[in-house]
Amino acid sequence: MSKSRFLVILGLICALCVVSFGVASADVRSKESGATRDIVLVEEDSEEGEDAEAKLQMEEMASEGDPLGLKLWSDRSEKGDVYDIGDKMTVFFKAEKDCYLTVLDFTPSGSIYKLFPNKWMTDGFVKAGQEIAIPAKGQKFSLKVGGPAGTDVIKAIATNQETKVIDEENEEIMGPFSSIKDAKAATRDILLVEEEEEVNSDKPLEWDAVALSIHTRGESDEKGGFGVAEKDGWVAKMWLDRDNFLTGEPMFLKFSSNMPCTVVKVVNDGVSGKHNDLLPEGTTLNVNPGSIVILPGKEHKFKLVPSTPVGLDTITAYLAGEDGTEMDLSLKVLIEE
Repeated sequence: MSKSRFLVILGLICALCVVSFGVASADVRSKESGATRDIVLVEEDSEEGEDAEAKLQMEEMASEGDPLGLKLWSDRSEKGDVYDIGDKMTVFFKAEKDCYLTVLDFTPSGSIYKLFPNKWMTDGFVKAGQEIAIPAKGQKFSLKVGGPAGTDVIKAIATNQETKVIDEENEEIMGPFSSIKDAKAATRDILLVEEEEEVNSDKPLEWDAVALSIHTRGESDEKGGFGVAEKDGWVAKMWLDRDNFLTGEPMFLKFSSNMPCTVVKVVNDGVSGKHNDLLPEGTTLNVNPGSIVILPGKEHKFKLVPSTPVGLDTITAYLAGEDGTEMDLSLKVLIEE
């Protein structure tokens, strides 16, 4: 999970263009208008490609309820799963029911690595309540965080019966793990688990999926494009989908939390000195543990597009917990022409 883990961070063009049918028409500008605002509101005028859409759906993939009780965490989850380049990492998982498990690492570069099953743990069957570590104690390999800075998404997918999540012909052995040769095809294949109603007619398919974002710190605040906040055991995270953009390219903000919460507001403090809302009025995002919520999601009728002066921007999200606790988190992004 290291050689091609992360994209080199070149700096970001990072103000966002948003439109919703409920937004006042005075705020609606064309992205070609040359407006000097840090945030302009524009109608969505293009669709994501099939591969990009499948990747986003895979990250948002989550089962209804908690059918298998699947849990996924790292040795630094209490502090937001943040590492420095060169650190060693351990990932843990367990399920409340017997299941067959696949653990995948989706890197910012678009590569996919299968972390479990692997060279030492070849059987994907996991007993109820069994806690498994990668690497397990005594195994002669380590997960070492490579550079540069960025965010990996580790996805655990469990089924109650043996199911092919990844086509074996699409795997290439790399050390203790395997690399997926065609990441685009694999992403679409993974979605079939969600669509499949039953594999065995006598035993309907049950599946569960949880995600964990792993952040690698850079040498400065704007490197990596992520923010983490912690309060009394509540850890929330926000990051950008990529680390460099061209003007007009779609951009996505992603959120996760270890406790149920709601994103009630997202704002940008831009280089122009303006303080602009990125969520249309009346829009909120519900975030549940183990899930990744993306802005904009597939249900939204707006898109986020870089269109801003050069400089360093700050994006801040305001969250509310189920008990009324409030917390905010920020990330800094470098804007370049």
